[in-house]
Amino acid sequence: MTNCVLSYAWLKSPIGEIIVSACSKGVHQIQLSATSDPSRLERYQNNKVEVLKSEGVMNKPLTECTEWLSIYFSDLTAITEHTLPPMHLTTTKPDSFTASVWKTAIDKVPVGETVSYGELAAMCGNPKACRAVGGAMRSNQIPLLMPCHRVVGSHGNLGNYMSGKGLPIKKWLLKHEGVQGY
Repeated sequence: MTNCVLSYAWLKSPIGEIIVSACSKGVHQIQLSATSDPSRLERYQNNKVEVLKSEGVMNKPLTECTEWLSIYFSDLTAITEHTLPPMHLTTTKPDSFTASVWKTAIDKVPVGETVSYGELAAMCGNPKACRAVGGAMRSNQIPLLMPCHRVVGSHGNLGNYMSGKGLPIKKWLLKHEGVQGY
């Protein structure tokens, strides 16, 4: 258990409401709201992120995450030059396979590219661990920063993003990043 004091920001974004929580050490969680209305994503013409409200101190990691998300949605060419906000991931051990999967996805799956569960498992040193990669994706507490939306099935299927409820969001994110075929 962590003794962190969390602050929150509710954001309006092209993919719906996003809730970010962070302590002074880093971002703890990013929650995306699932949508069953893909046409809503197509109607949203403004790729800006707006802070709707906040609770607690807008600490540095929370502010940096909000800025990063704003850049991600408005100017993908600039996102590669913008450092990720600090992360304080408390749900997994730093030396675990899950942590390795998350770090590898962040470091080696850039904007505009996808990787299969099996390819990501191989990149982490265990080519047969595609189910474990799926488990790591399911437990991802910081989507968008840790790009689980860029991980797809071996035949290009989208997988089970947000327990299947977020498939329109995953398609939108991949299209936003310029990935062909989605």
